[in-house]
Amino acid sequence: MLKPYVHLMRRPGASAFFTAGILGRMPISMIGLGIVILIAQESGSYGLAGAVSGVAVIAGALTGPIQGRLVDRFGQRTLLLVGSVLCTIGLAALLVAVRADSATWVLYLLSFVAGGTRPQVGSFVRARWTHLLGRGRALQTAFALEAVGDEVVFIVGPVLVTTLATQVSPYAALAAAGVLGLAGGIWLASLRASDPPGRGKADGAEQAPLPWLSLMLLSLIGLGLGATLGGVEVVTIAFTTEKGQAELSGVVLAVWAFGSLLAGLWYGSVHWRAPVERRLLFGAILLAVSLAPLPWVDSVLLVGVVLFFCGFTIAPTMVALTACVEEWVPPQRLTEAITWTVTGILLGVAPGNAASGHAVDVWGPSTAYWVPFSIGITCALVAALATTFARPKTRFAHN
Repeated sequence: MLKPYVHLMRRPGASAFFTAGILGRMPISMIGLGIVILIAQESGSYGLAGAVSGVAVIAGALTGPIQGRLVDRFGQRTLLLVGSVLCTIGLAALLVAVRADSATWVLYLLSFVAGGTRPQVGSFVRARWTHLLGRGRALQTAFALEAVGDEVVFIVGPVLVTTLATQVSPYAALAAAGVLGLAGGIWLASLRASDPPGRGKADGAEQAPLPWLSLMLLSLIGLGLGATLGGVEVVTIAFTTEKGQAELSGVVLAVWAFGSLLAGLWYGSVHWRAPVERRLLFGAILLAVSLAPLPWVDSVLLVGVVLFFCGFTIAPTMVALTACVEEWVPPQRLTEAITWTVTGILLGVAPGNAASGHAVDVWGPSTAYWVPFSIGITCALVAALATTFARPKTRFAHN
């Protein structure tokens, strides 16, 4: 199963930009949690902490497509350097502002700066794989490897944040996110051989049309996936707390991510004959269905088991979503298109959290699991619509 990945890592420069991409993505899983822990401890208000954290997420979602378009035109190096530095400065200023008990609007502003300038490293690395490999089966394996990388980030990041926050200081936890992001961004920017060249204005890259209807539906699928996963996370934390085992919430969520990691490794090692649209639809349906047992489960152990198998549907669905983008859009605008789906996922997490959290307050954790299940079913319906009726006539890759 690992043989295709060994071949990938032997490609010139691949292991370096993959590792730098992992490091540069660590802030994704650390900034939001770090802000919540820090502000909640200093102010005593989880509402303020969640709001400031949410501003960073929304800022990143809003600026993502803009970053993608700039990178497609001018290359990654400058944006990586400038973005990494500005994000780190924003986080440092936020630490100072919290320490100084600054006004709320200052916290919002600095959170927006930190979140909005954070480079979209995941999209950039996927564009590097496309530049290195061309389009085909090897690229699908690379996308699966990136999905595994995402899971590693979301397993290690929260553990690192909570460990630093409890054993050292919540300031140290958020500072670590900035340092790791800066190191990864600078390292990735230094790897110029793998950086896809910017196409500027002269070669007509700006005029390469995007299939906007298809892309927006794919982004809507990403929104549904983000809302589903965000909802499950909130309800699971509430469920373990209700059972008097709050300390196991991180373990259960890590098991969930580990299932996705294993599935991503397996998915990328298979030579698929089914069209990527069918794989996306099948994955979205399985993800929703795999959540159905959760409202009936009454123990933390069994929730962990169900989520482990549910995790097997996450990475393959995410890979298929990215592969659809890769096939449906012109190569000149690939980074921009990928950031649209990433934006959808990021924007989906907050309403998924909110809706599921409200359901927990009204109905209790077990019943609240119906909320992410319902969102997942809706997401599968959108996937059916997108993959059946909204496929663009022009395709840019074939597996």
